Amino acid sequence: MRKALGIVSNKYKDPQICESCGAEFGCGVSLTGCWCMKVKLTDEQRADLKSKYKKCLCPECLEKVAADNRI
Repeated sequence: MRKALGIVSNKYKDPQICESCGAEFGCGVSLTGCWCMKVKLTDEQRADLKSKYKKCLCPECLEKVAADNRI
């Protein structure tokens, strides 16, 4: 199990940069998912994010999108 987890998390070992605000953050990817999977987004919000960004957003920006019901 330890080896498998290492394979998944090594790709995301370095700090990530949020495409929205430029903040540095840590990816929480593991075999069981990531912190971002717990953020509740509508289908419309997901589609909007996919159209604007290629990589991950920081927790703060992702929570702001989830809280914004206008998207």
